[in-house]
Amino acid sequence: MPIKLQPSTPVALICAVLADSAETLAAAKERLAECFGPLRAASATYDFDFTSYYEAEMGAGLRKQLVCFAEQIDPAELAAVKAQTMVLERAMSRGKCRRANIDPGLLSIESLVLATTKCAGHRICIAPQLYAEVTLLYQRGRYRPLEWTYPDYQGDAVQGFLLEVRPWLLAVRD
Repeated sequence: MPIKLQPSTPVALICAVLADSAETLAAAKERLAECFGPLRAASATYDFDFTSYYEAEMGAGLRKQLVCFAEQIDPAELAAVKAQTMVLERAMSRGKCRRANIDPGLLSIESLVLATTKCAGHRICIAPQLYAEVTLLYQRGRYRPLEWTYPDYQGDAVQGFLLEVRPWLLAVRD
């Protein structure tokens, strides 16, 4: 007897855009909209001063913003979306240095899952050299961090944005 598979629930496509300037941030959002459709919402822009990891490549004074697209997607598309954002990063780069770092993710009513190129014990492979991790879990009225959650995803700008988008996900589900 065949096993009936459960269909995927569509989720919100989120991209976290880290940029070297306001102009680069605006250009990245414009190019993302060309790839994935119009934006539905955007977080407040915030200073990315949680780590110096990106400064050697992108410089100091980095800014970050999360955006959500108007059309929900099938979660199975995450690897393809990450591949597209990597092409976009290269197209916007200056020589070998990126001007924007774009991390796509899937926001559901239960969690935020981010795609990455970095392998780690808590990440699963979703395509060759691409990985995904559950970054936040929704519990008791907010998206709660896990041991490996980056500090900025625990901050007010990100939390407020995710909680702003969540009612839309709930309404679409009903």
